[in-house]
Amino acid sequence: MLRSPPEWADVRDVVASAGRKAGIARASILVFATGPVAVAALPSLQRAGLVASTPISLLVTAVLVCSIANIAAIAMGARLAPGPAVQVRTAVAAFSTMWVVYAAGWGPMLTIAYAISIADAMRVHGARAWRPALAWSVIAILMGEAAVALGWAPSILQTGVEHAVAGVTLVLLGIIGRTLGTTAEAAEQATAQVEEGRAYFRDLVQHAADVIALVNANLEIDYISPGIEDLVGREPASCLGLHIGEVLGQQAGDDIVRAYDTITLSDYLSCEWHLTNDLGEQRSTYARLTRRQNGSLVLNLRDVTEQRALEAQLRQRANVDALTGLPNRAALMPELHAVASLCGVTVLFIDLDGFKEVNDSLGHERGEAVLRDVAHAVAGCTTTGVTVGRLGGDEFLAIATGWSADQANDLAARIIGAIEAVGSTVTRFPLSASVGIAAGAPDETAEQLLHRADQAMYQAKAAGPGHVKWDGGACTSPRSVAPPVLGTAHAGS
Repeated sequence: MLRSPPEWADVRDVVASAGRKAGIARASILVFATGPVAVAALPSLQRAGLVASTPISLLVTAVLVCSIANIAAIAMGARLAPGPAVQVRTAVAAFSTMWVVYAAGWGPMLTIAYAISIADAMRVHGARAWRPALAWSVIAILMGEAAVALGWAPSILQTGVEHAVAGVTLVLLGIIGRTLGTTAEAAEQATAQVEEGRAYFRDLVQHAADVIALVNANLEIDYISPGIEDLVGREPASCLGLHIGEVLGQQAGDDIVRAYDTITLSDYLSCEWHLTNDLGEQRSTYARLTRRQNGSLVLNLRDVTEQRALEAQLRQRANVDALTGLPNRAALMPELHAVASLCGVTVLFIDLDGFKEVNDSLGHERGEAVLRDVAHAVAGCTTTGVTVGRLGGDEFLAIATGWSADQANDLAARIIGAIEAVGSTVTRFPLSASVGIAAGAPDETAEQLLHRADQAMYQAKAAGPGHVKWDGGACTSPRSVAPPVLGTAHAGS
């Protein structure tokens, strides 16, 4: 049986969770490495006048607090819902950055630090993090500028210049943050659309009853959809790398080999194969082959076994009389039309005598049973080369090929005798038949031949039950003998 495919949503969740854990680990390493590097560099930067005269111990404390706060925020964010996790992560990153840069006297000059903080939050939480990250960064800068204005934080620039730089920094940071965020949003949206399309087509392929296979230039299977298991009883994984003929059978393999060099990129080939599954069952399969640019083939298979069986049933019902099981008019006329020349064909038009009394007296249900008995009796009179069918009502037709007039007369006599026997055994009413015979003439249509036999039957009926009448037409042929010049011939004579 076909196993249920994994839930793709669950798979994506697992992958996303693993990605988040890997991102947390990388960020933690980055935070741990940044702290010691900054602490080691501070004395040299202070001697060079690039850092304010803030005590080294305070600067080291600020760096360490920044590292610890970011690590804590990362750990806490892993346990929170996505929304609160973004807020915590971006707020801690913005304010820890502010503590370090404003304690060092650089203030808003390190715009890159805030931009990096925004980008890092987006790397972990996606494009949704850029707005809160930018908002917290702006708040942190404004609070730092307030600390400078109140004299609580040092600055290597004059206060007025410091505030001017802060204004420019806010504008630049807004531009950078928005650019990063909108770009990331567009990329995520495009990725989501691509993934949605992939998931859609993946689900279609995984759950489709039809089989889709990708066959390389060596006619080996590179991919095949799960539907193959229902078709031939083999799991998809067991088909990979096999020649297509090993999976679908020799007929399919030979057809694909012959078609490979003839099919073009803009065309396709369709055919029907009979496959045998692992249970030995025959399956009818519609196949369609399409060639790809790289020379591989896309093979679509559809199980049409039930459809073909239904079509056969419909053909059977269309060509077989439901009551008697004999061929009906729809089957008899094409048989006459199929003969290239009606010369050599003899038809016997048979109409029951006395059946109306049977039907009226015994009822239609009993009448139908009598018709079935009659059909069986008439069919039992025929030999090889004779087709017997029911035209409708109580009329039957026998088609003989290559028969002489004597043979036709003998068959008509046997048919009348068999029908009379049915009447004597299953009804209390006399039952017989009138038979009109016509031999095909050159350049005659099937309808014309049938009409002549019908007219001959009416002439026989006019002579009384159980008579046979030949139509005046004749066919000169080595395979037939001209019919006797008779008025009527009684079956019993």
